[in-house]
Amino acid sequence: MGELTRYNYAERFDRGGFPETIHRVGRRPSRWFASYLTTLVEKVVRQVSGIERMSEIPKILRVCAERSGDELNVTRVASELGLPPRTLDGYLTLLSNVFVLQLIPAWSTNLSNKVIRRPELVMVDSGLAAYLCGTSATRIDEPTTPFGRLLEGFVAMELRKQRTWSDNEATLSHFRDRDGHEVDLALERADGRVVGIEVKASRSVSPRDTSGLRFLAERLGDRFHAGYVLSAMPEPTPLGGNITALPIEALWRSSL
Repeated sequence: MGELTRYNYAERFDRGGFPETIHRVGRRPSRWFASYLTTLVEKVVRQVSGIERMSEIPKILRVCAERSGDELNVTRVASELGLPPRTLDGYLTLLSNVFVLQLIPAWSTNLSNKVIRRPELVMVDSGLAAYLCGTSATRIDEPTTPFGRLLEGFVAMELRKQRTWSDNEATLSHFRDRDGHEVDLALERADGRVVGIEVKASRSVSPRDTSGLRFLAERLGDRFHAGYVLSAMPEPTPLGGNITALPIEALWRSSL
């Protein structure tokens, strides 16, 4: 595949995974995404559910896209949207059932009694998320662009997809506690071994980027199989303690 720059990654996210957007060479996919959202709201969602306030769906999707990769606080999001939390829960369940968004559960672990149990919200298609956020590959360096969160969501969905054919069965979750220890994604295999994954949009990795992985390694001992920092770095770089920085294309070259 060769070296992939940050712009190359963003270009992939712009287009997402729909065949109609991947093959729109030389054309922005925004018009297709607009049409897709109309279809989703007017046809797909209406067929699955009899909810009446269909006009709320685009607004909810935009808010979800802006929070892709973040922990889901239903009460806070519902307040922002002016909806009762139970109503928002119903919408989120519906959008999950039609594979527009997914919730990554918090890792069930006894490593800390301060573990935060909220799930993490992820849009299934990164291109749709970028469209809803009003961003594009040409704007990734703007301070307000949520490129890092889109990247994390993309990696999470790629891992979920790979689990369907991998020989290594594993649960996918995220980890965070109230002391500030966090790992973007944790894969726990059936034998108890754990792989921790951090996702960074930068081309360099600092010691701070590995602090959550080192916390897991210390607490898990022999159960800690490996830790990876996926970033825009062009080459694999050992970081010590069974932790390695990898280019994101490693998702396709090997099984984590």
